[in-house]
Amino acid sequence: MQTRTRRRRYDDNATRVRIVEIIASLAGMTIFAFFFAWVLINWVSGCGETFVTYTGERIHGECILMPWRD
Repeated sequence: MQTRTRRRRYDDNATRVRIVEIIASLAGMTIFAFFFAWVLINWVSGCGETFVTYTGERIHGECILMPWRD
């Protein structure tokens, strides 16, 4: 009887650890995806680039969600 209790306790701990690993992995992937999307959006919008028009006027690209750049 005691072995079943120990085995069950081990299974509960292993399940709990696996759930925490899955949640941590999902959180990490979500953070990475948001960061990658942010970089991609700023690249497409021309953040940090200067465009010259045909009149010689310079237009700076827009930076999105970068308060230190505006």
